[in-house]
Amino acid sequence: MTETTASVFTSDALAGHTALVTGGGSGLGRAIAEQLAAMGANVVIAARRIERLEQAAVEIGVATGNTPAVDVVDIRDRDTVEALASRHTVDLLVNNAGGQFPQKARDFSPNGWNTVIDLNLNGTFSMTQVFGNQMLDGDGGVILQIVAITGRGIPGMAHSAAARAGVIEMTHTLAFEWGPKVRINCVAPGAFHTQGWDDAYDEGVGADMSGVPLPYPGRPEDVANAIAFLATPAASYITGQTLYVDGGWGLHGPLNAMPPGSYPERESSDLGS
Repeated sequence: MTETTASVFTSDALAGHTALVTGGGSGLGRAIAEQLAAMGANVVIAARRIERLEQAAVEIGVATGNTPAVDVVDIRDRDTVEALASRHTVDLLVNNAGGQFPQKARDFSPNGWNTVIDLNLNGTFSMTQVFGNQMLDGDGGVILQIVAITGRGIPGMAHSAAARAGVIEMTHTLAFEWGPKVRINCVAPGAFHTQGWDDAYDEGVGADMSGVPLPYPGRPEDVANAIAFLATPAASYITGQTLYVDGGWGLHGPLNAMPPGSYPERESSDLGS
């Protein structure tokens, strides 16, 4: 079944909790923020550009009756991360902000590589450490990281693959260091055709899903529901884990970020088998 279904979570499941979602103005982050707001959380959405956040907050408020607060942060800039933490005390952090561009590894410039590592790994660590310390010094909390399908390689995104795998291993480590006061888990989406996906990738990327157990793209609410579950006491005995919301793509093979025909030195069809 691929049709949209009603939320299985109650409207007060996260009442009394404050959630911060980075990159919450669009795509997966917006869907996550809306789901958490629908469950009664006090939601803060943060990103670099305020205009998109303000529009998303209004739309989420109309949909849920619970309008998020908005704030600005550049997760690559430690000063803005610390300033954000000075304005908001949270017990649920969703590190959704990130980004990458498809390119063969042989063609990466040092700046291109470092930019993606700085955003997806170092920026995620800054948010995790600053707000994690807030939780450790307070009443605890939950941290959830949006990563990617790892363990099979991501052709065309070696930079992001390295960064996301680093976040997963960081999460494993912090589950030991910070438990039981702070639970920390990852969610790994598969093919989700959000605006960000469509802007970043050629239209042929992820188009052939015939070998995937669930051979259709996911919906943003699929990731939002996974986040919602891990945020609630229903997941109180889960930490240090990665939940794959990928329709089984990881069983099929790597998600190739380059369009067909990008690797003339080998058959591109081999990358999906």
